[in-house]
Amino acid sequence: MRFVKEARVRFGHADPAGIAYYPRFFEWFHDAFESMFEAAFQQSYAEVLASSECGFPAVQAACEWRRPARFGDLVQIEVFISRLTERSATFEYRVKKEGALLATASVKVAGMHLSQHRPMAFPPNIRTVFERYVEEDRDHPDTSRLRGA
Repeated sequence: MRFVKEARVRFGHADPAGIAYYPRFFEWFHDAFESMFEAAFQQSYAEVLASSECGFPAVQAACEWRRPARFGDLVQIEVFISRLTERSATFEYRVKKEGALLATASVKVAGMHLSQHRPMAFPPNIRTVFERYVEEDRDHPDTSRLRGA
């Protein structure tokens, strides 16, 4: 299952050429991540963190831009999980405009106890929600160039 959130490319998101500046994509990814939690738990992301004492720091990220997002565009950010373990999850993001794929990204997060600052397993209620979003990744970002291959 995929969670989908829409975002409008605002004036402040774009460079002088009217193309969305690349760091904005990572902001959209995290906004979609938080919105997925809010939809699944029916409470704010802050409340989920406080009640579970589990944080989700990013430990690895990769993104491939295929087409530009431009000032004024309405884009859809799809979120799903391609890999889930006891202590980590790889979230996949697909940015689309009218069905055309603009960008793909993978962000691996780890479970972290917020007050003790140590790794932790995902609490059962969070893992149950994550399991609903697991699907095969058929369109992951190509990171081979980053590894010198």
